[in-house]
Amino acid sequence: MKQIDKIIFLDVDGVLNSDEWGKWCYHHMDFIKNGGSNCFDPKCVERIIKVCDLTGADIVMSSSWRLWSLGQTLKNLASKRDLRPILERLVGVTPRTEERHRGKEIQYFLDCCSKQYFYTSYGEQLSDERFKFSENPKYIIIDDDEDMLPEQLPYFIHTDFMVGFTDEDIKKSVKILNEE
Repeated sequence: MKQIDKIIFLDVDGVLNSDEWGKWCYHHMDFIKNGGSNCFDPKCVERIIKVCDLTGADIVMSSSWRLWSLGQTLKNLASKRDLRPILERLVGVTPRTEERHRGKEIQYFLDCCSKQYFYTSYGEQLSDERFKFSENPKYIIIDDDEDMLPEQLPYFIHTDFMVGFTDEDIKKSVKILNEE
């Protein structure tokens, strides 16, 4: 069983893509025709993996790319070859609530960590028995939206949806996750 002490709550759109990458793909249609993806900027994906490597953090998907359970999300992401490095570090998903407030969904997952019970009231599985979470894990939230709870703001890395996750964002993320 893997111990999870550090979590990256990860959004996808506005974090793992960039306008620059979209323009590059537009001008290199042969790349797309030969099976390349225009969805995810490889530099942004590499930067997220670098944060994982430098901090030992694992990923909980908080993006709308997650579906209603861990199993469905794993299947969805496995079909996107560009996201396989992310998939290898994925340990859970936040629940989707009716009000769609990202900060509250993240707080629900953190509450699950303290209880070690990772199911919603609807029975959707958010994580599984391969992982044991610290009761109070260190975490960061990487997102281009701003609907976080006030107490989450010190752990929030706000990305520009046109740029995605940057080298400067790596520095902020590592500092927060490796702070004593």
